[in-house]
Order: sequence, then C-alpha cells, then structure tokens
Amino acid sequence: MGERIAFVFFVLLANLGISQEVHVAGGGELFISSKDALYINNNLTVNASGSVTVSSDLTSSGSILVSGTTTGSIIYQRYVNQNVQNGNGWHLITSPVTTQGINDFATNVNGANSIATNGNRYAIAAYNNAMSSGNRWEYYDTTTAPVAGNFVSGEGYSMKRTVGGLLTFEGAMASSDVLSSLSTASGTHYWSCIGNPFPSYLPVNNNANGTNVLGQNLGALDPSFAALYFWDGAQYVAVNQITSATYLSPGQAFFVRAKSNNESFTFSESLTSHQAIADNFNRSTNTISSVVIHLSNGNQQKSTELKYLPNADVGLDVGYDAGAYQDGQPDFSLDTHLVSDSQGVNFTLQCLPDNAYDIMVVPLSVNAAANQHLIFSAIATNLPEGIDIYLEDKIANTFTKINETPYEVTTDDPISDIGRFYIHTSPHTLSTEEVSDFQPINIYKTNASNIRITGLQDDGNIAMRMYSIGGKEVLRHSFVGQHLQDIAVPKSLKAGLYIVQIISEKRIRTKKLIIE
Repeated sequence: MGERIAFVFFVLLANLGISQEVHVAGGGELFISSKDALYINNNLTVNASGSVTVSSDLTSSGSILVSGTTTGSIIYQRYVNQNVQNGNGWHLITSPVTTQGINDFATNVNGANSIATNGNRYAIAAYNNAMSSGNRWEYYDTTTAPVAGNFVSGEGYSMKRTVGGLLTFEGAMASSDVLSSLSTASGTHYWSCIGNPFPSYLPVNNNANGTNVLGQNLGALDPSFAALYFWDGAQYVAVNQITSATYLSPGQAFFVRAKSNNESFTFSESLTSHQAIADNFNRSTNTISSVVIHLSNGNQQKSTELKYLPNADVGLDVGYDAGAYQDGQPDFSLDTHLVSDSQGVNFTLQCLPDNAYDIMVVPLSVNAAANQHLIFSAIATNLPEGIDIYLEDKIANTFTKINETPYEVTTDDPISDIGRFYIHTSPHTLSTEEVSDFQPINIYKTNASNIRITGLQDDGNIAMRMYSIGGKEVLRHSFVGQHLQDIAVPKSLKAGLYIVQIISEKRIRTKKLIIE
C-alpha cells in the first residue's frame, strides 16, 4: 500500500510540471483515475510484474502522456454504457494500446470484459468496406479470434458488453504518429472506421484547437464529407469545423469517407492532451443561427440541420457542409441537397450565408415508403427576428410554416431523393405564385447511367441538350416539366466531361457533368 501512495506523489509532481521519469518496479501499482492525468516529461518503464492502470467512467476518461520512451505495458479501462433503448449497447471503439490480442480481449480470462456472444460469435466486429451493403461488419468468433492477432492501432471496431462496464485493454503505448489506412479493395465504398489510438485526448476541430485532427486530414477526405461521423446510439452524427469544441476521448472510434481508394489518416502524437471534460460530445452552439428540420413516420425520427454563417456559400463549403453517412439506400431518411451546384449528395449538415434568407430554397431529400404518415417540423435558433421556416410540398402545392405548425402528409407512393419538398426561410407569408421563379433547377447523376433533373414542375415544355466538351451534341430529349425527371445516359458515350443544357419556357440552366 505504501508503494501505491508513493506513485500518487509522482502524479502530483507531474501535474505541477516537474520533469519526472517514472519506473514501476515489480509488484508496484500506479492508478490514474477517470478525472486525472499523469504527465511524464521523460521515460516510463513498467516492470513485467508491475502495473500502470488508467481508468474512465460514464462522464470522463483519465489520460497518460509520455514525452520520452515507454517500456512495458499499460492497462486502459474504457467505460461503455449499455442502453437497450438507444442502440442496444453497441459502441465504436479503438484500442488505446498497440499490442492487445483480440482473442485474449474477447475471452478475458476472468470474464471482466463481459463481451456479448451469439452462438460462437463475439460482439466484436471489424469494418470491411470491400463487402456489400449490410455485410461490412465482420464478427470474430471462436474460430477466427484465436488467429486474429492484435487489434490494429488506429482501426475502429464495433463492440458490445452484456452489461455496462469497463473494457480492459493491456499492451504497449503508441509513442509516435499512427497512420490508419483508408483504402478499399472494391473502390466503390470509401467509408472506413478508425479512431484515437492514444490513452489521452485529441482535438477534433478548430474550436478545440487551431491544429486539429480534422484539419490535418482534410486532404484525405471526400470534400462533401469532410467530417468525423460518430455513432450516438441511434444515428451517425457529423462533427466538423462548425461544431463546437470537440475532443476524441481515449478509445473513441468514428467513420470517415476518403476521397479515393488509397488514402491514409494521421493521428498526431504531438496533439495529445488531457481534457477535464465529459466524454459526451458537445455539439450545441448558442451564437450561430440554425434550423433543425425533423421528420417522423410514427416509429422513427430523422433530422437534418442548416446553419447560417457570414462567410458561407450556397455551394459546397469544405469542412463545414457534411454529407450524410449512408450504407446502401436507406428506407427512411431526411437530408438536404446543396442550394447551388448539387452533385446528388445528401447532406446531414449544410452551411449557408446569413444575408440571403428570403432567396435561398433548400431541397429536402426524403426517403419514405408508400402509405406512411409523415410529420415535418422545425426548430429555429438565433434566426433574425421575423424569419419563419416554410415547407413547400410541390405535389400538394402548399406552404406550411413548420416552425409553428407541423406539416402532415400520407404518401401514396414511395418517395426517394429530392424534388417534392423544399425549405424556405422568409419574413413574410409565402405563396406558390410568389416563389415559383426562384425554384432551383438541379442537374446531377444518380449513377453512371442516369441523369436526374428536379425543380421544373412549373416550367412547361422542357428541352434537354447534352454536348461534348468540344461542342458536339450527343443527346437530345424533350419532356413536360415535373418535380423529378430521370434521363438515361446513352451506353455509347465515352467517359469524359459533358455539358448539359436545360431550356424551359421560363429559364435556361447549364451544367457540366463528368460521365465515368
């Protein structure tokens, strides 16, 4: 007991900023609680029969930071809750040590990790983005775990305990930068599950620290998805540069989407720190104007957010707009498309200028089955006085002030993508006649063989022309304006850049598209 007290004294010295080399002798124990940190300004040596344990609880995590070398192993206890009402207890976790064996972790001689099982399968899964939708989580079992080796440092895993409690990792500390691979053998699904490999915190965004994880890795991410995506138990929540100060706690994993099939993501050891904050992500902000649109079908709740900033654009704001995480076509979802230059990407967060409320029309992207009763509503925060939120339904030809009264509609047919519902912000009551000329025309590819055009319901007869970059006409099509029109791309077209022109009785719209 006296030896443990001596190591508490070392912790106090380190927190006072005194350079200290720590050696844990055989039989020695050093414990760092969930709200504390040990800073070692030189080397850490842990004898094979000694132990260094860092713990966490429901609201906070302890940290250990070593500026020199580390010899021996540490133990990190990562707390996870078990909320059956919110995600059935699944968590995205990264090992905060580099040499923890997967089989030892799953079986855990005394059962302390309490990993859930289903037959011979453990509730521990790695994410394989080369597999098809619905099959990307690959679970370890009594056959694969014994030959799986160690958890990969910086890789994220899905895990579940039978009850809330501690997940215990034991192994060496990462003492330098960790690079996580974002490659995919399929070359079509660029999402990867990765996470904080250090037993200390990392700043996610500018509001946490001027040099941060997201900023350092922007070049590796798809510009439309320049964010970190965290599982909150019910859905994936994007955290980016507009989010309030956010830190990665030890062992915290998340999803990112790479810009190509051969990128890497860097976790910089120099950014590690301790944060005396709750582990729950604080995503609220009280100074930015915002609108949250909610959609319910009676059983499920979805939402999408708009934020209004002085320097934002109606097009893509990299690191501020965030595309929605989707693994396959969702049965029920709510997102938006960019106000200008939509590329067919669904956004869960879109940032817009704060000086053009009454002229911006935001397309809502909705997926819902037939015969569903949908309820739309909105919550506005810090909007200029008098600005209201209107939902336009192009099929019903109605406008509803949804920040005051929810809009309810029952679908006759399945709804997919944009074209029916739009969001308007205005200081005065809107009518169909008043806004028809402001309805945006969106032209984008839904896949390699289809071009989708929306926003032409009130434009009469439409002529569509498609030209090669050299000016040769390669496609001509005519149709009557409607809220959504799909046009097949000729199979004979070679890959390259093309110009699509839409000519209506009221407007002309031209856009460049890349055919692959």
